[in-house]
Amino acid sequence: MGFQSGTKRTGSLRLPGVALAIALASVLAACQSTAPARPKAAAVAGPTVPAPPEATQPAAPAVPAAMATFSFDQIKGVPTNKQDELARAIAKHAQARNLHLVRRTDPSATYHVWGYLSAVGGDVGTNVTYVWDIIDQRGARVLRFSGVEITSASDNDPWNSVDGTALDTVAARTVEDVYAWINRLPRPSVTGASTVRAGTAETNPLAGTL
Repeated sequence: MGFQSGTKRTGSLRLPGVALAIALASVLAACQSTAPARPKAAAVAGPTVPAPPEATQPAAPAVPAAMATFSFDQIKGVPTNKQDELARAIAKHAQARNLHLVRRTDPSATYHVWGYLSAVGGDVGTNVTYVWDIIDQRGARVLRFSGVEITSASDNDPWNSVDGTALDTVAARTVEDVYAWINRLPRPSVTGASTVRAGTAETNPLAGTL
């Protein structure tokens, strides 16, 4: 399946058709919330409440990048058979960027990451919209970022058109955004995620797992 390069970012989305607008509206409506208190290790994410305006503003990282650990607690909207594939891709790219992952809902994690994804058929393919929230140990959202990837295929079930290449690209973009934030760098360019040091993931053990 072909995969069009580039990421459409929030604030500058110009994709064809009304399908993207519907996708963004549904995904963002589902996750416009302030995270509740940090989840317990054995619990899934609880109910959410409306976010005050200040909760959506990025906050500076509280610890140096080398000390930060991340737990990807939940990835909503992705079919079960694709969740593990996306999680493995995120772990691979995180290793390449020296981001330290810990197991899901680990109470010791510096930050918890919640994801919301949607796949909707568009005019030229399938639009995969993703929104990620980074939650600190106090339960406050410190960063939200989002984007859209476009596959060149379509299907009656849009997720059938989202293959491993598409999921890997979403994972790479996701990691690049987290990496830029924790290292206090500008947000990555829409031209694509960096591939620097990508090969190290195959030879070094992961610092953590999803």
